Amino acid sequence: MDFQKYTDRFIAATLLPFIPSAVTPNQVSWLRIASLPFIYVLLATGNYVWGLVLFAIAALTDALDGAMARTRDQVTETGKILDAVADRALIALVAIILIPQFFGWWLVVALACTEALNAIMAYRSSKRLGHNPGANWAGKVKMVIQCVGFLILFYAIAFPNGFALGSAGILLIVSLPFAVLQSFLYPKR
Repeated sequence: MDFQKYTDRFIAATLLPFIPSAVTPNQVSWLRIASLPFIYVLLATGNYVWGLVLFAIAALTDALDGAMARTRDQVTETGKILDAVADRALIALVAIILIPQFFGWWLVVALACTEALNAIMAYRSSKRLGHNPGANWAGKVKMVIQCVGFLILFYAIAFPNGFALGSAGILLIVSLPFAVLQSFLYPKR
């Protein structure tokens, strides 16, 4: 997808010069995973402003590790799996803690079901292909929409705002069709 190439070029020109070449994309994915306990503590203690900041940084590492892997020719099978696990863990953590309070458990269940479908379809595709297919455009769009939705939700909680809260809910619901589409776009052969 051309958008990905432009995003990769932008990140390569603006952020990657500040990251030593010794740092690998997989290390960035591990950093995202390592941030999860800190995000949990911030959310559990009601420190939503710092939770917002750390979640935004963690979400940025998703774009960063992918751009690093593609522009530095460091795409690996392990990296594809690690990136997907880090993404799903970040979204699941925040979803389980925040969504029930503001939108109900139905949305958590819907997000969980679409992610389970994605995992099953990615696994089936990897078995057919003999390698991990990696993320597709619908999955990347879904992740961006979810991250923006959660950032707005953090903002709405930290600085009470009904419009922002409603916007966050709409974005999280809008991410669902992209999650389903992602599942069916995995290569069949």
